[in-house]
Amino acid sequence: MRKLVNQEIREIGVYLNMEKKDSKSLAERCIAYLVKRGFKIALLEGQISYQHELVHYYPSSIFYEQPDCILVLGGDGTLLSVARKSCFSCMPIFGINLGKLGFLTEGEAAHYEETLKNLTTGHYYIEERMMLSCIITRKNSGAHEYTALNDVLVKSRGSRMMEIRAFANGATIDKFRADGLIISTATGSTGYSLAAGGPVVSPRAKVMILNPICPHRLHDRAYVLPEDEVITLEFGEREKDIVVTLDGQTTVSITPEDKVQVQKSSHCTRLIRLNEISSYERLRIKLLSDFES
Repeated sequence: MRKLVNQEIREIGVYLNMEKKDSKSLAERCIAYLVKRGFKIALLEGQISYQHELVHYYPSSIFYEQPDCILVLGGDGTLLSVARKSCFSCMPIFGINLGKLGFLTEGEAAHYEETLKNLTTGHYYIEERMMLSCIITRKNSGAHEYTALNDVLVKSRGSRMMEIRAFANGATIDKFRADGLIISTATGSTGYSLAAGGPVVSPRAKVMILNPICPHRLHDRAYVLPEDEVITLEFGEREKDIVVTLDGQTTVSITPEDKVQVQKSSHCTRLIRLNEISSYERLRIKLLSDFES
């Protein structure tokens, strides 16, 4: 859902992907632009040093809830990482792309001044994106909950075919023999799920896509499930080296005796959008740029 925002911004967090070679220089230019106009800057301790009376440093326990919004310098992977931490405080985030496609990021590094001008003059919207809650229940150590914006992937670490039984609210969906399963949000439908043959889904749709990877049966296809269902995965007793991966970044090893439940999270990602480009146009632009590059 997209909401017009009139909230005044006074302090802007700046988070950068330290592995991107241009991120530090871009961060310094963005900070210089913002402090010149009187905005406070929040930096995560240990990232970069910038000496100015308007620049403050915070530990991670405070950084993701202190500023009015967070500027993320990197690609979609960087933004996904920040989203999983900032969602608990309903923090709005927006990205300036230093990666390749950048489906989630809003601006480009070459036009950072225009991007920041639109943000600081209040010309922006908030898009709320559904997230997933992944609860792993272990036989001997209880339940552990994780959060993802794009997807939850279950597969064998050895890339071997698996047997996975999937249920929705207790009703059997199917027993899959596949290289793994992807459960994605509409936001994640243009990620790994799309590469595995899944559908493109409008990010406004509150659904989950259950998509087998390289299934043994040729007729197996992706399932699109409503937001209020709970997907439960169980595994064949002979399975081994099973891993659950959140947004392609956080990996958890599990055993065949463990259960995986995926459902709509009570938290959401709040993306700042600076223009009224539709998600369909954004997708066409990104895919076309990838095709022509």
